This record gives sequence, structure tokens and C-alpha cells, in this order.
Amino acid sequence: MDRDLDPHLLRALLAAAETGTISAAAERLSRTQAAVSMQLQRLEGDLGARLLDRTPRGVSLTHAGETLAAYARRLLALTVDARRQIEGQQLAGRIRLGLVEDLTMTQLPVALADFRQQHPRIKLDLMTAHSPELDMAVRDGRCDIVIADPSRFGQAPDFHWSRRLVWGGSRLIDLAEAEAVPLVAFEGSCTWQDRTAVAFAEADIPWTIACHVTTLAALVGALRAGLGISLMLPETLPADCEAVAHRLRLPPAPTAYFGLFTARQASEPARQLAAFLREKLLV
Repeated sequence: MDRDLDPHLLRALLAAAETGTISAAAERLSRTQAAVSMQLQRLEGDLGARLLDRTPRGVSLTHAGETLAAYARRLLALTVDARRQIEGQQLAGRIRLGLVEDLTMTQLPVALADFRQQHPRIKLDLMTAHSPELDMAVRDGRCDIVIADPSRFGQAPDFHWSRRLVWGGSRLIDLAEAEAVPLVAFEGSCTWQDRTAVAFAEADIPWTIACHVTTLAALVGALRAGLGISLMLPETLPADCEAVAHRLRLPPAPTAYFGLFTARQASEPARQLAAFLREKLLV
């Protein structure tokens, strides 16, 4: 008898294909590497086909894997849509969402638009702030949901994921071989900047703070002006800037971590949005 495909196994396949490694897929799914490996082996066993090519550098989809991945995305999307239509047709209310500014230029706004399209009676209030401020906002009830750096919070997130950062800078910026790397930095404490200092120290590369900024818009302006370089999410790079690691002496870019936190007394609409974003951000 044919068996239905387990959606958890399909999510493991998509995570491995999109991240390129089993370890990164495990991190995205909040599972152990061994558990994800077992899920993938089970899926291959169920179908009697090799779905992933495995090398020391990572994994990639085989032809059979590409075929299954296309169906998996459609199946999971249909599952989510069906649940939302049945469970959430009458969902209404106001949700106060706080997030770090960088996320406003990622796929997150598209996910919020999808949620609003499915639930037109929902009102969304958005605020941006640094992670410590968002921690306070969700704890004192000013936000129903916040998305920020989990290392700045005193509690575990509902779920978390990671993204590889890039060193961004103007296409025109150039440095002499012995010149200290000029960095554009946010004022105050920032986990990404802490990791920047560690990365440069470990690589024994001289660096200096060339410019301080207070907002993402100011950071982008400083990069475009050629004042220095900075860690960024790939989506936040403006058109006249680029990832510059290929032509400058720089350490490997670190990974950024994000977590979603809900308020202790979160409303049903807020819990529904959190579940919706989990599906969108982790698939």
C-alpha cells in the first residue's frame, strides 16, 4: 500500500536543499543534525531513490530530489492554506509586531502581506528597534510579537533561524594591502559588531571604526559614500554596493541569528501570526 509523504520529512529535504548542509538544515529546523540525517534517510528509503548528493562541502539535490522538492513546496503551501482557511477565516484583531530594522528588507514583509491577505480583518502595527529594546517591549506588553537577536533576550524564542551575513561596501571602495579595514558601525552594543571584532582579531587583520551610524538608512548611506564596509544581510545591499569579500582582505563573514518571541499573554491572532511565520521562515 502506498504511504502518504510525511510533511516533516519534506521540510527536512527543503531545508537541506536551501541551506546546503545538514548542520545548517538542523539549525533552521531546531533539531539535531543526527535527527535531520535520519529524516532524510527515511525519506530516501520510503521512495527508493537517492534525493541528495552528499560531499564533504555539503549537499545538493539530485534529479529525483529536484522533482520531489518542487512537489514538496506545493504540498506544504496547500497544507498551510487549507489550515488557515478552515481555522482562521474569522480571525480579527490588532497585532503589535516589533523587529530589528534589517528584517524590513527581507522576505518578512512579503510573509506579512500573505497573512493580511488571508486575514483581512487583522490590523498590524509595526515598530523597529534594537534587540534589547525589543526584549523589554515584549516583556512589558508593548509588543505582542518581536523578532530579534535571541542572544539579547533572557528567554528562549518560540523558534529561531540563521542567515549568513556578507561584507557589504561600495563598488568603488579599494584598500591598500597594509591599510586598516574601515568599518561602519552602529552606536552602542551589537552582537554582529562583537563578532566582527572577534573575526578580525582571529584573522590578524587590522581594522578601524571609520563611521558611526544610528539607523539602517544611515548605514546604507555610509556604504554608498564609500566610508567603509559593514556586515549586512544580502537583501539589504543597495544596487550600487556589493559583497566585497572576494576583492578585499577580510575574515569570513559570521552568521546572524534571529528568534521570534511572543508575549506571555499573547492573543489568538498573535499566536496565529507566530505559527504562520514559523511556516514561512523555516520552510
